[in-house]
Amino acid sequence: MPLTPKAIYQDLKNKELDFNSALELLITLIENTDNLDTRVESLKILEKIQAKDEKIFKLLENLLISDLNKNVRNTAALLMQTNFLERALEPMNWALEHERELICLITIISTLSKINNLKSRSILIEKLNYFAHQENKYNLKNIFSRKNIERLKTHDLAELLINYYFIKLLKAKFGFINYKFNNNGYITQLDLTNVDPQGIYLTNFLNLISNLRQLRELDLRFNNLIELSEISNESNSIISLDLSYNKLINIPDSIEKLKSLKELNLKSNRLRTLPGSLSSLLSLQILNLRNNILTKIPKSIKLLENLKTLNLHGNKLNSIEFEMNSSITGLELGWNNFLEIPPNIRILTSLERLGMSGNKLKKLPKWISLFQSLKVLDLYDNKLNKLPTSLGNLNSLEILILRNNHLNYLPESLKDLKNLKILNLSWNNFSFIPEWLGELSSLEELNLWGNQLEALPESISELSNLKTLDISFNRFKQIPPFLKELERKIDLIIKF
Repeated sequence: MPLTPKAIYQDLKNKELDFNSALELLITLIENTDNLDTRVESLKILEKIQAKDEKIFKLLENLLISDLNKNVRNTAALLMQTNFLERALEPMNWALEHERELICLITIISTLSKINNLKSRSILIEKLNYFAHQENKYNLKNIFSRKNIERLKTHDLAELLINYYFIKLLKAKFGFINYKFNNNGYITQLDLTNVDPQGIYLTNFLNLISNLRQLRELDLRFNNLIELSEISNESNSIISLDLSYNKLINIPDSIEKLKSLKELNLKSNRLRTLPGSLSSLLSLQILNLRNNILTKIPKSIKLLENLKTLNLHGNKLNSIEFEMNSSITGLELGWNNFLEIPPNIRILTSLERLGMSGNKLKKLPKWISLFQSLKVLDLYDNKLNKLPTSLGNLNSLEILILRNNHLNYLPESLKDLKNLKILNLSWNNFSFIPEWLGELSSLEELNLWGNQLEALPESISELSNLKTLDISFNRFKQIPPFLKELERKIDLIIKF
């Protein structure tokens, strides 16, 4: 059997190896192997077996101060924090002055906070004073002017320092970045859009942000991220996370640790599946999965009882196999492979926006009238050749997009859509427009582009709120005279 940390630990448990021999073997692996995973795992086994003698302390001290690998240094610092807190002050103080890696600095500062004596507090205050007087671009002077920094609790001092190291090192790494502090000096918004073209540094960033206790919004768009590391600690502050326009293939199960998340944007990645743990994000209100490669959605998504907006536009879905949560008010299913509007969305009686564009719909169900709160219905680029009369029962409808279908007739019931403001009938087969169209009293925009119209009903002149009329690419030889008069009277824009 090869010499591995797990094998050593198992032999120790089985009493095939005595404690001292196990220690010597683990130390040998830490000091002599080139395999990073083996070294880190060996350190974690030392913690598991509670190795606390002088030799182990010296080993950890040497690793913290001089090892070339940040993961080894950080693991050594964590182990020293756990097993040698009472002796950790001096090595941590030295490391704070010389360490340059954020993950290690966070552990060092956290350890000094846990030591929580006069010396550790003075170290934290001294470093904060340095930031305040030498690097006033971080606005610490404003905080110092309003409060006595020495009266802060030790964990508050540590948290402030971690916040400023975040900004210091991110600026050193990427140059200019956008961020906002609150009045107490904590980062609340962090915009890292397009700062890491290789997508390497930010891969582990989600695991670090749990240390920003008051961060509310994090933007990681356009960084070519291929994967994300597991999130080890819960974060109760982040409410908005934008990971759109990356190259993510999957999302770690540990996303569930972002307990307060209200908005998650995963638009334009390469996701094929979603973790079931998404259902644990009980505060989630907006989930944007637009433009991925999803063929199905976990049924557990039903558990998101606060979800308001679900965007699945531009995936590979042909059915909805889960029961929708009735809290949803915005549902986008455009540019998938649907042959019909999924029957199980009928439960969404509070729906205000429904997008079904770019599918293969040939007809609409009569039960479309169930959506009495619907304001926007987007059906462009389908194969519709007929509309149900029940469509006229959508009393709240404000926008109806029917562009690029096979329609040549409108049911008269549509005249009851008294709140309709935008009607787009472009690129269909209309050869006439019914007289009752003039009864759509709220209409502001009428698009008839790309049909076969030769005339328009004069009832259009009764549309007193009309602002834009597009009749381009029809069979008109000239603009009808009554439209010219209307154009002068109500400042109408006519596209011809």
